[in-house]
Parts: sequence; C-alpha cells; structure tokens
Amino acid sequence: MSSDTVVSGPELERHDASSPAPAAQTRDIRSWSVPLGLAALLAVPLLIALVVLRHPRWYPLGDLAQTEMRVRAVASRHPPLIGLPGRLGQFGNQGSHPGPMSFWLLWPFYQLFGGQSWALEAASVSLHVIAMATALWIAFRRGGTRLVLGVALVLAVLTRAYGGAFLTQAWNPYLPLMAWIVVVLALWSVLVDDLVLLPVAVVAASFCMQTHLPYLGLSGGLVGLTAMFVLVRAYVRRTDDTGAVRRAVTWTAIAVAVGIVVWIPPVIDELTRSPGNLTVVWRELTRTNPTEPPLGGAKGVSWLLAVLNPWRLAGRAVLTTSANASIVPGLVVLLAWIAAVAVTVRERRSSLLRYHAVVGAALVLAAFSLSRVHGYPWYYLALWGWGISGLMLLGIVWTGAMAAGRRVRAPRPRSASVAVNSVLLVAIVAVVALFSSEAVSTEVPVARYSNTLSKVAPPLVRALDRGSVPGGGHSGRYLVTWVDPISIGTQGYGLLDELDRRGFRVGALSVNRGGVPDYQILEPTKASAVVHLSVGPDIDVWDRKPGVVRVSYSDPRTVAQRSEYTRLSETVIADLRARGRPDLAANIDGNVFTAAIDTRIPERDRILLSRMARLGLPVAVFVGPPAAQT
Repeated sequence: MSSDTVVSGPELERHDASSPAPAAQTRDIRSWSVPLGLAALLAVPLLIALVVLRHPRWYPLGDLAQTEMRVRAVASRHPPLIGLPGRLGQFGNQGSHPGPMSFWLLWPFYQLFGGQSWALEAASVSLHVIAMATALWIAFRRGGTRLVLGVALVLAVLTRAYGGAFLTQAWNPYLPLMAWIVVVLALWSVLVDDLVLLPVAVVAASFCMQTHLPYLGLSGGLVGLTAMFVLVRAYVRRTDDTGAVRRAVTWTAIAVAVGIVVWIPPVIDELTRSPGNLTVVWRELTRTNPTEPPLGGAKGVSWLLAVLNPWRLAGRAVLTTSANASIVPGLVVLLAWIAAVAVTVRERRSSLLRYHAVVGAALVLAAFSLSRVHGYPWYYLALWGWGISGLMLLGIVWTGAMAAGRRVRAPRPRSASVAVNSVLLVAIVAVVALFSSEAVSTEVPVARYSNTLSKVAPPLVRALDRGSVPGGGHSGRYLVTWVDPISIGTQGYGLLDELDRRGFRVGALSVNRGGVPDYQILEPTKASAVVHLSVGPDIDVWDRKPGVVRVSYSDPRTVAQRSEYTRLSETVIADLRARGRPDLAANIDGNVFTAAIDTRIPERDRILLSRMARLGLPVAVFVGPPAAQT
C-alpha cells in the first residue's frame, strides 16, 4: 500500500496492503469523521469521570503532586528536563524516568482547563483521547471502517479495564497506556510502506519511553527493528524503485529530526549535570550486581502469560499483581495467536502477517523486559501487557474472519458487510455504556489522604497569608519537611505542591532530591521558616519543640478505628518478637508502608499492616524557625 492509500469497508477483506485501492478513497471524509466519531464515543465515560471528580476539590499526593509541580514549571525559568524519579540509583540521589515529554504535553491542557488540580486530570484525559483518535485514524488508513471498528472495540475494552481512576490520573505508568497502542499500529503501518506514520511512531514511542522506563526496551526495540527493516528494504530497492527509496530516505530523515527535537531536554540535562540522568539510567540498566536480583526468564514469561489472560481483561482485574497468577488462559491465547500466524502465512496475506510480526516482536521484548524487573513485581510495571493482549485478540479474530471469508467463494452482499459492522458498533456501544455506568463511581487516588490535606492545608495557607506564624508571609522562603510512617511522604509532597500553587517560595531537604528538582532543594540555613507535616507519633515530638506553632490537626479515624489500629500494631510487634525478629518489630510504628511490603515479615502480619495503612494516623502541620528541623 502506498503511503496515502486507505482501504475501507468490504475492501478490507479483498485487498492486501500491497495492492492499490481507489485513489478517490484518500479524499473520503470518513478518513477523519469515522475515527473522530468513535474517539468521541470512547471519550464519554472519561468525561463522566471528570465531571464526577470536579468536586470536592482534589489534593494531589506523592508522584501526582510532583507531576503537577513539574507541569506548572514548564513555562517557568526552570522547565523540567527529565521525568519523575524512579527506582533508580540510591534514595536521596535517585535517577528519574528518561524525559519530561509528559509534562510538556500536559501543560497546554492543564492551562486550558484552569491550572488547578482538576485540570491535571482533564489534561490526562485529553492525552488519552488524542492517542485513541490517532490509533483509530491509523486503523482507518490500514483497513477502513471494518478495522477501525475492531480497534475501537479493543480500545473500549481496554479503557473499561483500566477504568476512570487510571485514565484520569497523570501518573507516569498510566499516561502511556493509549499511546502504546499508537506505537504498535504506527509501526505496523510503516512495515506496509505507509511511511507517513514513521514520525508519528517516533513521537508516540518517545512519549512512552520518556514517561515510564519499562517502555524503553519495548518502544525503543520496536522502533529500532522497524527502522532497520525500512533501511534494508530501501537498499534492496535502490535500483528498481528509486521513488520508494526517496520516500524512505525522506520520511526517515523527518522521523530522525522529530526524534532529536523531542529528546533535546534530557540531552541538555545530560550535558549540564554530572552525572546526567541518562547516565544514571544507563548505569542502572547495565548493573551486574543489583541489590535485588531480577525475576529471570521463566518468571518473566509466566508474568507475561498471566497478563495475556482475556478473562482478567474483561473482568477489570488489571490492578492486581500478575506475576503469580494462572498462566493457562494466557497460554491458550498465545497458542491461538501462533495458529493465526500460521494461517496468515499459508494465506499469504502480507499486511496481516506484518501486523502479527509487530505484535510478536512486542511479545518477545515484553518477556525480556519483565524478566529484568528487580524487586517486588508491582502491577503497574506490566500494564502495557494488556494492550498487547487486546491487539493479539484482534489479530486472532481478524485472521479467523479472513480465513472464513476465503472459503466463501460467492460474492457477499453489501448487507452482510453492514451487518458485521453493525454488530461491532453495537458491541462498542455496549462496552462504553457499561464503562459509563461504572465511571459515575470514580474516585480520586487515596481519597482519605486528599481529604486529610483538605483539613490541614487551608488553615496553614491562611496563617501564612496573614503572617501570624514565623516566616514572613509571601516574602518568606519555607522549608517543607515531613515524617510520614503511613504513606512514605505522599502527603508531604501534596503539601509542598499546595504551597507552590499558592505562590509561596518553598523547597525541600536534599534527601528529597529527585522527588523535587534541584532548584527546589533548600538548606535549612537559607529558609526563613520550616513547615512540617507530622503524621502519627511524630506529632508529640513536634509539640515539644520550642518556638513551633501547631496550625492545623486532623484525625479522620473514629474511636473504634483508633482502637483497632493500636490493637493491630501490638499484634504484629508481639508476633515478630516471638519469631525472634525484634529488629523488624522496631520498624513497625516508624514505617508502616515499607513494613507492609517487606517479604521478611510473614504474610499474615503484612495483611494486618496493610489494614493499619488503610486506617491511617492523625496529621498535624507545624510552622517554626528553621532550627526546629534539626
């Protein structure tokens, strides 16, 4: 297929990608209206979720607070050059995900929707909808109405599986979920000579790679393999088809130029810091003696097969860690896909075969990526696997339909094609309607912590505005610190974000480097006051500090929940001491979160610790002289 060919309707079943279609179809208004209409339909549940989340006001926490601060900084003197901190390097000197592309792309929508926390959710939805529209447009270029409906059904199932909570959060593991589908479809298009999609693939792949490290091997590997294919094919054609060679060179050069532009920020960081973040990422990926061993090939393949389970996709079970789930359904899907590839080879359908080739390459890269995971296999490290699963199922059904169609030699009436398209559309509408009914229950992440900040942050802002506490009001410079045994500082970052939003000059300690950019690192001696968020036992410590003012306090627990928390803590500590692990018992009250995922602690106790984390602890905010931090 040439770079401007569109195949639609019944032609999907009769034309191979290498055969020409009527040129008039390139001007068909449906090439935009059909994908855009379906994208608008798929966006309905997300718009419902946004309406639900509009009130009460949300206070971003942890990574989301860090994201909002970086998005706000895009148009400042300190635009972000790298991504969010990741599990790279050492705490206090962490490496980050490769690039800031997500912050830059979120920024215009964040500003458009008002520049508040809800605008961050609206910006996230905007990026997902753009990605879905792009995927549908690519599908229409490749296969017309029939294929765009098939891809729309896959996207409908995926978006429902991920849910409104995932797709409204601007968290870096969630932001590339729809863009990853664009990567696969765009690279497939490139393999069938639609080279216009090569720059699109580079942009989508760069977005995925910069935003979340696991995509580095996936997207980078696919782009690299596709680029090799394009260049080798151009070399082979150099004497027979000079026009094809010229197109390949032109679009490859455009794609390279686009890639250079979108990777300029992390390269600037690399050249202006020592070590630069790209160096830190490279060292971490090539370490021969990691602190925690990788999962290995067998566990990586098992994890991938667990993610290929279509029943878990339909049942919205993507939130749970899949590393130890059943592999049988996924193995059945894999075998069915292999059979589909064999049928495609026999039927000599080059376009479909190249689709399977891209999906197959993604599978191999995915298995390798999962085998290299260190430490706890968090669910979000394999979320992209559900996209691969959906595209595999699409390929299996497509192959089956193609094979069945070949055996029906009589011309099929147009009514049969309309009927098939109608069935697909009804299925899409049904999934969207189901997702819409579920979207009305969408909640902000960890709502209890956001609610707590809504109690303690406004009194602090009022006190700082009035100058009734140390620091000098808006002319002061505030060091924000926290002690949080429940959520490893997520509320502290939320408070930092809120003060930054209100226009106060704020910074954090060097131990939080990575979580906050370098320009926000503030030494206590350079601060005019310290703002401290205290959780649990630390409140009593700060109440006794001289010159410190407690400006707000909140304990969301009932009397019964407080008693339950105390009882659970005593039970876990007593059990660990009885097992001869007083060292682990000593850490329980000081860091419930890390204890709850510490595999040295028995599973029964970790379940109790998780319950303690859900119950929470009281929170107070103090303001005092910088010396109070020491």
